[in-house]
Amino acid sequence: MAKEIEQSLKSLLGIQDFFYKNRTKKEIQIPKSSPQKEITVKEYGHSFSINLSDYLDTGLFLDHRETRKWIASKSLNKTILNTFAYTGSFTIYAACAGAAKTYSVDLSKTYCEWIKKNLALNNLPPEKNWTYKMDTLEFFKYAKRKNFTFDIIIIDPPTFSKNKGKNFSVQKDHPDLINGALDLLNPRGLIMFSNNFRDFLMETRRLQPCSINKEISMIPPDFNGIPPHHCFIIKKQ
Repeated sequence: MAKEIEQSLKSLLGIQDFFYKNRTKKEIQIPKSSPQKEITVKEYGHSFSINLSDYLDTGLFLDHRETRKWIASKSLNKTILNTFAYTGSFTIYAACAGAAKTYSVDLSKTYCEWIKKNLALNNLPPEKNWTYKMDTLEFFKYAKRKNFTFDIIIIDPPTFSKNKGKNFSVQKDHPDLINGALDLLNPRGLIMFSNNFRDFLMETRRLQPCSINKEISMIPPDFNGIPPHHCFIIKKQ
């Protein structure tokens, strides 16, 4: 049956190759790198390195492709901060759209190197696109000391994570993230806050005064059914 489906899709859509993957609990999130298994793909003209076999995720979340286009449309001459940056796809879109400067922050050394690889694939200069291996809240403190401010801040955290004995939960910790970002936001700037926790509730009482576009839909049509993420636009009041 799989072969017949392959042939039909190749004929109808011009697909060249297929890769089958089972998402099991035994899979490891960040094993040793296997460069020979990495391939370069294109999304709306942007190049990304992905790894189909070694990671639980491939390096590019397709459900956010319309969100990336939206960020790009706002990025010309802007200073962008991309937190929980993963492999830097939001950064790539913003920089290619003419952002003045970008800052990408992720706690993983593996992902920081991946961001740099994606920047190089798109011929984006490192002197305008900085990468920081840091915890996001620690970066907020660092940026405040340095008097950094930003026009667009992207916050797309995991639902749960654990680092150095500290447990992160997007439901519990999102007010600290949003408040920290508001402290660094320029007066006319915006925060794009997204997460994929199905039961997420925005705790507005714990936030600084701000305006929230409660939810905007940037979900591609091929992700029908249960929405894969929530997306909010937050601005200073």
